[in-house]
This record gives sequence, structure tokens and C-alpha cells, in this order.
Amino acid sequence: MHSKSSKLRRVALAKRIARLYVWARNVKLGHIITRYLAAFLAIVLCACSSQAVTTVSTSHRMADPGAYRIGPDDLLDLIVWNQPQLTGKLRVAEDGTISVPLAGRVVAAGLTSDMLEKSLHDKLAGFIGNPQITVRVLDPRSKVFYVVGEVNKPGVRRLQSGEVLSQGLAEAGGLTDFADRSAIKIVRRLPTETVTMTINFKKVEQGDLNADVPLEPGDTITVH
Repeated sequence: MHSKSSKLRRVALAKRIARLYVWARNVKLGHIITRYLAAFLAIVLCACSSQAVTTVSTSHRMADPGAYRIGPDDLLDLIVWNQPQLTGKLRVAEDGTISVPLAGRVVAAGLTSDMLEKSLHDKLAGFIGNPQITVRVLDPRSKVFYVVGEVNKPGVRRLQSGEVLSQGLAEAGGLTDFADRSAIKIVRRLPTETVTMTINFKKVEQGDLNADVPLEPGDTITVH
């Protein structure tokens, strides 16, 4: 009886965390907080369905948690004060650059908004006295995940809002006949640790949605 009661409490907790995770995604809460919620949700789901998901965490040094790194295909809003001809929306090209009048091609990928502002300031200072520049990420379209191994279409995939493991595998063309459905891995790098989840995908196929883990930007799905 005690075991059944504990499992019911874990399931209720998982449902509350899942609702909080969906709310965080919808209101665009900070991506670091949202990713922690997703990882915590996966761990709680593991407790609710121990045969479906196992999780291992490996700690590493703290990275800068507050700065989003711009990537290819991101949509940026560039504001150069009192310079309307230089102000507007820009899409980061596949080679990671943006095209700005007077400044030419400028590398944006891998930079934070603050770093790109400084780079543009330095390039435009020769044409405009002390340019005041603001860069905002309007649409972080570089959010992707990776699928490798025994899937029909391995590679990089665009992460959709609310996407889960089964949907990510479907985008990769589904599993091959040689895929080990009992041990699909998701590796997720957080600011202070790397989380490795091993999912028994047979449980998902049997209708156990607890094992259908939400995906996050940068996740790597490996199917052996």
C-alpha cells in the first residue's frame, strides 16, 4: 500500500512539473530555467516508470548561464539609434554572418547579443560617431537537436515547440529494423552537468507516455 501511495505521489508531482514546463515554454521563460525544468521532469518520470527511463548525471564546470549564443537562421532585430537606414530585421545566414550597410558581412554566429553589439560598434565607428547599437534575438531558429545511429534519416533537426522523443525520431524517418528499441539514449548538456537518459522506447510504443521525454535544444539522440 505504501509503495502504491508513493508512486501516486510521484505521478502527481510529475504532472505538476509537466504543466510548469509547458507554461515556461509558452511564456518564453529563460532558456536555462526551462532546460532545468525539462531535465528535472525527465528525472521524476524516471522515478514514476523506472523500467522505461534511467538517468545518469555527470557534473562539469559552470558555463555562462545567461547569454544566448546566436546561430544560423536566427532572426535578429538591429537598432542603430538615429540611423533608420541601418535599423531593421536581419536573418543570420547559413555561414553565420549578417549583412549590414557600411559594415558589410559581419560574423554573428557564436556571439551573444552584447558581443555582436560591440563588433558592430567597432565596424560602424569609422562612419558614425559613437554609434548606439542594440541587438535583440527575435526568433532563435537555430534551436536544433541531433539524431545519430539506427534511424532512417540521421542528422540535425529543427526543434519544434513542445517536441518529445517520439516526434524527434519520426522526423528522423523512424527507427531502422536493426535499432535497439530498449536503450535509446538522449545526452543533454546543462550549464553544470551532462545528463544521459536511457529510454526503453518499447514502453512508449506500448503507450507509456512517461517515457516520451521532452526534447531540448542541443539534445543528441543516439540509437544503437
